[in-house]
Amino acid sequence: MKIPLSDHLLPIFPKPILRLSRVTGPALVMGSAPNFRLPRGHDSHWALVTVNASQLLAETFGLPIPDIALIRRGILIGAGGQDIYKRDLLKGRQAKHLIIPVWQDVEDKLKASCCTVNYRYDTLQALTKWQLANIVWRLSGKYHVSGGWHRKISTGAFAIILARFAGFAPVVVSGFSLSQAGHGYDTRNAFRYHADEDAALLRRVVRRGEPIYAEDRDFAAESGLTLWQG
Repeated sequence: MKIPLSDHLLPIFPKPILRLSRVTGPALVMGSAPNFRLPRGHDSHWALVTVNASQLLAETFGLPIPDIALIRRGILIGAGGQDIYKRDLLKGRQAKHLIIPVWQDVEDKLKASCCTVNYRYDTLQALTKWQLANIVWRLSGKYHVSGGWHRKISTGAFAIILARFAGFAPVVVSGFSLSQAGHGYDTRNAFRYHADEDAALLRRVVRRGEPIYAEDRDFAAESGLTLWQG
């Protein structure tokens, strides 16, 4: 029988290293929900972190290319209808730092897929699930690795955690919802997975005093994040 790794062993893991220059200052983490608005006080000095295809929505607001684009592996190499659809949407776009939450030994395949759709980047990093677990643990105190589709956190929730782990402060999130389906860049009424796990994780982060804020009142109430006042 395989013995699960317990939380108390995690402190011996080395801190995950991101292939980013040292980052500071405010960051906007942009989700794909239809309720996106620019936070009060946002200007050109803010970094931009996008999730999956949310950078299409960023373009409609005149925002620059993402400083960090976090894209689920399936969107780049998957064969499912949703993956192919979003891959087509991302054709010809770019990011400064592309981060894929996936096993690290497939970076060559990811590079080839990016080349196929002409998605450009300055750096590419594929994280292992253990690196993900370590990053989440350092921000929330929770050891979180699961293979079950309905028991893992969303790419969006991890993007919020990643932005703070990278050094940005404050981190303000917009275009996120735990109840509202669909995307701001199309009319598909896509179902939103992982709402319960995302809410539980974000509430843990709030209790630890991390400077992460919600732009809108609904998501602040759903997630427990403090409402951003500017």
